[in-house]
Amino acid sequence: MTILIILFSISLIGLGYTQWRLLQLQKQYGEFLEGAEAKKIEQLIKDYSGDVKDSLQKLDELAGFTAKLHTQAQFAISKQALIRFNPFGDTGGDQSFVLAILDNHNNGVIVSSIHARTGTRMYAKEITKGLSKYNLSDEETVALQKALNSKKKQEAS
Repeated sequence: MTILIILFSISLIGLGYTQWRLLQLQKQYGEFLEGAEAKKIEQLIKDYSGDVKDSLQKLDELAGFTAKLHTQAQFAISKQALIRFNPFGDTGGDQSFVLAILDNHNNGVIVSSIHARTGTRMYAKEITKGLSKYNLSDEETVALQKALNSKKKQEAS
C-alpha cells in the first residue's frame, strides 16, 4: 500500500511538472498558435520554406553579380596622378600638366599637355603593365610612379 501511495505521489508530481511546462510553452508560442489550426500552421511553414528558397536563389544571383562587378572593376580607373609644371622656367605659371590614369593591372594612358604662348599641345602615351614603349619625360615618369604607388597608399590608409 505504501508503494502505491509513493507511486501515486510521483505520478502526481510528474503530472504537475508536465502541466507547468505546458503552460510555459503556451505562453511562449501562444501568439503563434492562437486560433491556428494544424493546416494553417502547416501552410505557414510551407510558405516560410518557399520564402527561404527564394531568398537563397536571390542571394546566389547577387553573388554572381558581385563576382561580375569585381571582374569589371579590375579594368576600371583605380590609380591616377596629376603633375602640373612649367616647361619654360622663366615665363608663365604651371599651366602644363601630365595626367597618368591606370587600372589595377597597371594598364592605361599618360596624357601630357604642354602650354606655350603660341598654343597648347597634347600628347598621349599608352601604358602596359606599368611601362611605356615610348620615351617618357621627367614629369611623365614622376606622374607614372605616383600613379603606380597611389593604390599602395590607399591600401595602407
